Amino acid sequence: MPQITAARALTAHIAYRFIRLATFVALGIFAAVLLLCWVLAYFFTAWWWLLVVPFAAVLFVFLIIRFIITLLVRRIHAERLRSDQRAALDSFVGKLERLIEARGTPPIFFVLISIKDLLIHRDITTIKELISDTTSLRRDYQELEKLF
Repeated sequence: MPQITAARALTAHIAYRFIRLATFVALGIFAAVLLLCWVLAYFFTAWWWLLVVPFAAVLFVFLIIRFIITLLVRRIHAERLRSDQRAALDSFVGKLERLIEARGTPPIFFVLISIKDLLIHRDITTIKELISDTTSLRRDYQELEKLF
């Protein structure tokens, strides 16, 4: 049963991080639109405030979808996490994010990053960290399962 609980907690934790990021981006875009409309309305005409209406509707739909997704994620893993569980999940998800970023990075950037590491650190620290993250994932996940 700890394997299922750990997998559910990991899924919920990743989902919450994504929801938090999506909400931050959506609210940031809405704030930028509000600022732009305020500037346009101040310098030109008040009719520019009408531009806020479609963005407010989209934000409202986003918040409803966010609420539904949050309810679904709570059904996946409803228990509160202890601080050691949360720290282990944060560490594991951080490694996963670094691997996903590395996978999407073009090879030329790895070459440039390696050259920078050699010039500054006299070692290829970025690639060593990536290899270390990759080799320790299985062990980290097993330790994560033991916490649940």
